[in-house]
Amino acid sequence: MSGKKDAVLHQVNLIDIHGTRFYDITFSHTDTPDQPRRARIGVEDAYPDPRPGDAISVTYLMNVVTGIARR
Repeated sequence: MSGKKDAVLHQVNLIDIHGTRFYDITFSHTDTPDQPRRARIGVEDAYPDPRPGDAISVTYLMNVVTGIARR
């Protein structure tokens, strides 16, 4: 899958690995709300201050999450 899908953000954890910051996120697509998904993205690939409950758009490239944006 490549492109964008609408989703809801369920959990966000900021982590630091050797000085590089990432978000570990849990979300579900709006068309499959009972199937949670997980991803790790760089903080630069997310909007400022993501929070659980946010309506988001998830960007994919070859089935890999490459970023999130607030809807």
